[in-house]
Amino acid sequence: MAVRDLRGQGDQHPGLHSTNVLTVEDRNVELLFRRRSSMARWSRICSILIIAVTLAALLLPGTATARYVVEPMTEEYTGEWHDLEEITFWDLPPRVMILYFLLTVLPGLPSMGELFYALSLLLPLGFRRVMRHNVLDDDFRRDLYRQITTNPGAGTTELRDLTGASRGRLRYHLDVLIREGKVAAVDYRNRARHFARNQRYTALEKRIIANLRDETPGAILGHLLRSPGVTRNEIAEDLGLSGPTVSQHMQRFEAEGIVTADRGERPFRYRLSAGARGFLNEHQDLPHPVGHRGTGGYPGARGHEVPSG
Repeated sequence: MAVRDLRGQGDQHPGLHSTNVLTVEDRNVELLFRRRSSMARWSRICSILIIAVTLAALLLPGTATARYVVEPMTEEYTGEWHDLEEITFWDLPPRVMILYFLLTVLPGLPSMGELFYALSLLLPLGFRRVMRHNVLDDDFRRDLYRQITTNPGAGTTELRDLTGASRGRLRYHLDVLIREGKVAAVDYRNRARHFARNQRYTALEKRIIANLRDETPGAILGHLLRSPGVTRNEIAEDLGLSGPTVSQHMQRFEAEGIVTADRGERPFRYRLSAGARGFLNEHQDLPHPVGHRGTGGYPGARGHEVPSG
């Protein structure tokens, strides 16, 4: 009788049975929604992990395998910082490009499929780890290295004139060449001078070359090579320089071991040191620095290039 009454109540109130059915369907919808929310949450977690792994792959191998040479150096951009120069996206380092991609594109990707598709778009760009054995595969870096080899002691401004590159692009590729041991940057009188590593120069020779790349010091050294034992006034008159300018350079040359002064008589007479004279007599073929006027008999200097192996 109880069963029969319950069935009768179910027949008399059909809405009771339909309410139970809707409740089950609601539970299924809620379960499906939870599963989708969980998948979306895991997708975001995976995206974050991929970004972290990619950044680690970009940063950690460089610090683990790259060799660094610590040398005191002061940038030579003393009077040019006010001249702002616009650079394009493609002038940026590859790491900056990848970081920009990770921070701007990946957060807007809702699924893992779209994520891997977006990462595959980076493959045609040819990103790869730059190391010593392939550092010169890049056309611009190869030309930059050739310019440094041909023009030892060149400064950053001169290399910009030789290559036509923007400041940012030149700085990036110079840092790569220095990091991989192809180029050495030497700080001389608050300016960076660049030498190829496979060119062997002594400290004195590097100082001489750096002076040869500047017009006034190079002209004075050339005059001393042609006319040893001259006085300050003779140098100033022959080269059209002021007396204090000549005195300032002579003090520097003497302190650096490039010039010796005969102080036994007045006025002082200046000569090249034995090491400086021998080096300048041996090396006469360095081209004039960019923007220099002819000085007549301008002495050159080019190092002995040793095969890099």
